[in-house]
Amino acid sequence: MSYDKSHRYIALILAPLLVAACAERDAPPAGAGAGANAPAQRVISLIPSTTETILAMGGGDRLVARSDYDNDAALAHLPSVGRALTPSLEQLTVLQPDLVIAWPDNMSRSVIGRLGELGVQIYAPEIQTLADIYETTSELGRRLGLEAAADSVVADIKDQLEAVSESTAGREHPSIFYVVWHDPPTTAGPATFINELIEIAGGRNVFADAPAQWPQVSLETIVSRQPDVIVLPSGDDQTLDLRRLRARVGWRDLRAVREGRVIHVDAELFNRPGPRVAQAARQLAQLLRQSS
Repeated sequence: MSYDKSHRYIALILAPLLVAACAERDAPPAGAGAGANAPAQRVISLIPSTTETILAMGGGDRLVARSDYDNDAALAHLPSVGRALTPSLEQLTVLQPDLVIAWPDNMSRSVIGRLGELGVQIYAPEIQTLADIYETTSELGRRLGLEAAADSVVADIKDQLEAVSESTAGREHPSIFYVVWHDPPTTAGPATFINELIEIAGGRNVFADAPAQWPQVSLETIVSRQPDVIVLPSGDDQTLDLRRLRARVGWRDLRAVREGRVIHVDAELFNRPGPRVAQAARQLAQLLRQSS
């Protein structure tokens, strides 16, 4: 997948999940040597969702740096180590972290291996589903010595998601096409937290039967399935809107586009598998109710 400017949105918001999906499920515990069992005190998180999780657990004082895509005001005073996928290894080592949370490597990247050679302890979670979010939160709590806080975060997410699910009981379940990227069209398939959030919010993922977690799909296939609603995450580099969709070949053949059933959501909220997933589900449920 190209990571040039035209694809910056998917590359920096959701593409890391595609990288993780192609990586080995159990990353080696690189750098897990002496002191690995002691609670981490100097932490660098290269995954925006795990950064949010650490903040939600009250562990913000453990963070000694941020990535370019961690924009919480509580982190503004921290130095940046660069891009989440390709951080500055020199900057990372100068900061002397005792734990780095990184995306799993694939054949085109070797961040974990290079950090491991420097003796840095690495945690590389694969976060694809809600269950992965809970497991990652618990593991972060263990590594930071914040187990009780982690349990509280997990319980709060589950309680909120259950409340959202209960609020949608008995309602019609419109079919949803979630736009991960528009050219080529890419969406969320089964075994993804996006698919789960759609169901919890009272929708039905039109590509829940896809053979991949984050499949590219043809416009012809989308048109043949005629989703009731299009969910379009928007960010700084996502300029697609209803007017542009109506002007595009294929997209304009969708009834949802012609009739204006296109929901815009915040990409940073919806595409980060972390502690705010319940907020995303609640917002989507409200928007689906308004669009019906």
